[in-house]
Amino acid sequence: MSSNTRATSHRRAVRGSQVRQTRGTPKRGYSLHVVLYNAAGHDEEIEGQDIDFAKLNKSQLLWISGPSAEILKLSGLPKGVKAAVTADAGSANLEIYDTCYRFFVPPADLKAPADTPLLFVVSPLCLITVVNGRPSFMDRFVETDRGESLNGKLTASALAAALLSEMLDDYRLAIASIDREIDKLDESILSAREAKEPLNKLATLRRQVSKLRAAIGETGSTVHALTRPDFFAHIEGSDHCYFEAISRTLDRLDDSVARGRETIIGSFDLYTTRVAQDTNQLVKALTIATVVTGVIGCAAGVFGMNFDTPFFHSGIFGFAIVTAAMVMASIIIISVAIWRRWF
Repeated sequence: MSSNTRATSHRRAVRGSQVRQTRGTPKRGYSLHVVLYNAAGHDEEIEGQDIDFAKLNKSQLLWISGPSAEILKLSGLPKGVKAAVTADAGSANLEIYDTCYRFFVPPADLKAPADTPLLFVVSPLCLITVVNGRPSFMDRFVETDRGESLNGKLTASALAAALLSEMLDDYRLAIASIDREIDKLDESILSAREAKEPLNKLATLRRQVSKLRAAIGETGSTVHALTRPDFFAHIEGSDHCYFEAISRTLDRLDDSVARGRETIIGSFDLYTTRVAQDTNQLVKALTIATVVTGVIGCAAGVFGMNFDTPFFHSGIFGFAIVTAAMVMASIIIISVAIWRRWF
């Protein structure tokens, strides 16, 4: 193994360990991340000051990711790309410049502020993703390549589409997580004697679905712009199918979120049905208790009347007979209720 190959392998191993260390932890102080994909050589992470944009060729593809302030410090950054990075966000999710185009998508992490979208700037041989904290889907994309990749053969638009596809997988995972929570909630509503605060859980799931719908809707606006004929005129014909595939995936995710919302509504109906059933059971139990009490009270009232009859002079024997009759009547009523499954 040559020294260059060993150095490259070491850099890739360091990159993999760094990715695994940052996964699942807060990204504080996140700085520039630059990867050079070289189909005719070795993929490697490079330092920002070592980038020579003028020497990039068709077998190479540069991916720069980081905060805009760090990206703008790069020397030799093409003017069109620099303008796309520095320009304020307008009303359109897709904006086309002379030498590049850019688009915005909402953050894949639903816990992130909605006013911090991800910015993709796509030029012929370079993709720039402006992010303040490295999203998990980018880590997954990097970890996919355990050996030398052929990503250098991709266009920058194809790489952007690949990252978008990986980001949509975060939405799919979020939908699957919500579905699992709904199943657990339904099971607890059906099995528990008394469901514990299901309304709070339902409200939480409802908010998550609302955030998902908003994020997918905003992403859909961007993806639909990326599949318009006027935009296809600015990219290579081979890249059209990538954005069309993402549009189809997004439509399926939109359907899944709509089904998730309907499922939550169904869970609420299930909860209200369970509450109504429990209330009905309680009313039946109270009714039976009222009947039993009424029978006992009626008997006590009859035998408590102040009439001088021989039975009222029977003493303890008569008292025992009346008490036993009241107990037997109560047992009969309760037995009939149990047999008829009134409670």
